[in-house]
Amino acid sequence: MRGLIIKDALTLKSTWKNLIVMLIGSLLLSYALGNYTLAIITVPMALLTSGMNTFQTDEFYNTLSYTLSGPYSRMKMISARYLYTLLMAVVSFFVGTVIFTLINFIMNPIVDALNVDMLRFLLMLELAGLLVDAIFYPIIYKYGCEKARFVLLSIVMLLLGIAAVVSVSFNIFDMAKLDWEAIIKWMETHGVLILTIVSLVLFGLSYILSIVFFKKRDF
Repeated sequence: MRGLIIKDALTLKSTWKNLIVMLIGSLLLSYALGNYTLAIITVPMALLTSGMNTFQTDEFYNTLSYTLSGPYSRMKMISARYLYTLLMAVVSFFVGTVIFTLINFIMNPIVDALNVDMLRFLLMLELAGLLVDAIFYPIIYKYGCEKARFVLLSIVMLLLGIAAVVSVSFNIFDMAKLDWEAIIKWMETHGVLILTIVSLVLFGLSYILSIVFFKKRDF
């Protein structure tokens, strides 16, 4: 299984130059805007989404069929992909922390341009990224990358349509009655914890669904 994780990690080998360009560009934009949030999140989020790119690479080179002819079981292949995603979540947050530290040490920006809350925002984005992966992975394992795009688009449109009908029919989204200050304060206090629990629970359920779907899939 370690070999499968290394295989996925090697997909980053051809993108390191792009990551450097992205870092430089985000630094320049952040400097011009007087806020370094973009510089801190750009490269980490690109690293985190690399798990999604591995599906496209495998499908392009027909890697799955080739790997199944070897000693790896379908469960090991799925476990390796999910472990790789969790590993990249840790690595990407570490990279974001390093970028934050270097900006603070080298450029010594003003407080408004760089603060610790940006690391919390990065963490929440990482958790949201895991949540998105938890939704995407089982669908890709069931349908493949190409068909999964249409399935996901259909699901999104259906959910938006249901939400629109409910909001119009029952008027549950009366914006004037919402206490936005209390909501924001609650999110600042409990947002990271709640998002962590939800993301990890759904990630675990996603793993189980991926195993079920992939075992039934024919190539």
